Amino acid sequence: MVLEWTVQVAGSAEPIVALVGDDVILPCTLRPTVSAVYQTVEWQRPDLKPKEVHLYRDEKDNFLLQNPPFRGRTSLFKEELEEGNASLKLTRVELSDAGNYTCYVPLLDHQKTTIQLIVGAASRPVISIEGIKGDEVVLRCEAEGCYPEPVMEWCDVHGRVLPAAGPPETSRDREGCYTVTSHVIVPKTDNNTFTCRVQQPEIKHMKERRVHIPDQMFPTQCQSLWLTVLVAALVGVAAGAGGLYLLIKKGMLTISMEKHAGWRLLTSIQSRLTKRSTTSGSSAFQWQFLISKR
Repeated sequence: MVLEWTVQVAGSAEPIVALVGDDVILPCTLRPTVSAVYQTVEWQRPDLKPKEVHLYRDEKDNFLLQNPPFRGRTSLFKEELEEGNASLKLTRVELSDAGNYTCYVPLLDHQKTTIQLIVGAASRPVISIEGIKGDEVVLRCEAEGCYPEPVMEWCDVHGRVLPAAGPPETSRDREGCYTVTSHVIVPKTDNNTFTCRVQQPEIKHMKERRVHIPDQMFPTQCQSLWLTVLVAALVGVAAGAGGLYLLIKKGMLTISMEKHAGWRLLTSIQSRLTKRSTTSGSSAFQWQFLISKR
């Protein structure tokens, strides 16, 4: 009895995922195990011209027909060819390497297999304190050099998603990578710890950055109240000064602006605010205002 079997070229049913700059292996094996030393193994990208990514023929590599961007970045595992391993190693992966690769063995009844390579780029987000809004702090998170486009969200210390201050800002560079920026306005809490999370489901990638904000960064209610009073006083003085100017111009009233009650009120408020900020011990929020007298 003569037993016959067909040698198959097997790859990977699942896409292979790699990040820019990584080395990746595209699997290709002969089953049942048959030596590939004397076979011709062609790795191709059908969508490219030329389509040759790596060619092994006559027991050696042949780079004459290789697509230029792959030069110096492809190799086979020569010591494992005897065991039927014809996998391709691709180094220093680039975004343009993404696509479908075919491992083709023509002498084995034209057997071949196709492997999908997905390439992504990712970076860890950076958090900064952008400003103060009332008695809350405005945080900014940025992640640059990302592909595919990431999803950015804010969370509290318990993992609960926080509403962003608005839609994320997105831009792309020449290589097609994304830069995403998001803002959130946070109140003072028991722990003041917040997290910016960046996710890229297509490449199964997630990065996050956590920040703790000291209590001193949050304005106190007194500071917020004094600031409100000061702003109101400034508006009132400005309106009063405008009215006085018109009266003086018409000759109906002559008075020195330095002695106007509004200026004395503003000077008094400024003195109180400065004293209040100094005695509070908070160097982060010492407000200083300069009154220019004419």
